[in-house]
Amino acid sequence: MEESALHVRVDTPSGSAGQRENLPSRSEGIYENADAGQTLELHTAGHTPSGAPNVKKFYRVPAICLGLLCVLLLVRVITLILPYTKGNSECKSHMDSTQTIIYNLTKEMDQLQTSNRNLAVEQEQLQKKLGDMAKLDDLHRKFQAQQGWVYYSGSFYYISSLKKTWLESRADCQNRGADLMIINSREEQNFVSGFKKILWIGLSDGQTEGVWKWVDGTPLTTSFWRSGEPNSYEGSNEDCTEINGLNSGKNWNDLKCQNKNYWICEKTFAL
Repeated sequence: MEESALHVRVDTPSGSAGQRENLPSRSEGIYENADAGQTLELHTAGHTPSGAPNVKKFYRVPAICLGLLCVLLLVRVITLILPYTKGNSECKSHMDSTQTIIYNLTKEMDQLQTSNRNLAVEQEQLQKKLGDMAKLDDLHRKFQAQQGWVYYSGSFYYISSLKKTWLESRADCQNRGADLMIINSREEQNFVSGFKKILWIGLSDGQTEGVWKWVDGTPLTTSFWRSGEPNSYEGSNEDCTEINGLNSGKNWNDLKCQNKNYWICEKTFAL
């Protein structure tokens, strides 16, 4: 609606003078209503009063400042956290290195302790061997001083100068703290054969015929029987064994225990 004056012409019938006189007041009311309507249209169209821009500017400045402060605060927090994170990583790295060093040192110390214990055990074993050798040497001198005793491979042997039955020969050995000789190897066989004598040894089947055992109760495993022996010659009861040193090699023979022979005793010392 234009802002020009609104002129309204109203034709009234004659004789209505009173109504014509009231016309100006109605015209004024129309103008007032028109102004009110124009004002309403301005507000409805979204127009703001002239002071509104100043209000917006007033709130915009603090908001910008607050945002800048938040950015600065964030930057400060980051600058504080970064050195701490880096320092924490370096500290962890140092701790890991220290733990590795401690582990390696502990491992080396355990190895040294184990080596030390092994050396102590070896030293003790060597000392024991030296002590055993000293004891053997002392025993060797003592038995060598006695007539008939000979040392060989850890045992002492006595060769009799008299002849007796197998049971009497064993009794003599036992009286000397020994027993009739046991042969378990080719070396022992060669040793006793070297005396070149016929000797009783500690082998018999007196308990069970055909089951030959040594005087310590162990069964016969290594034998050096002469060809055709043992045979219980002509049905005789040959339950004892002699070794004929006059012959080399296999020279065992079964014989009646009542026969008389020289004998050989064996004494082994528990060191």
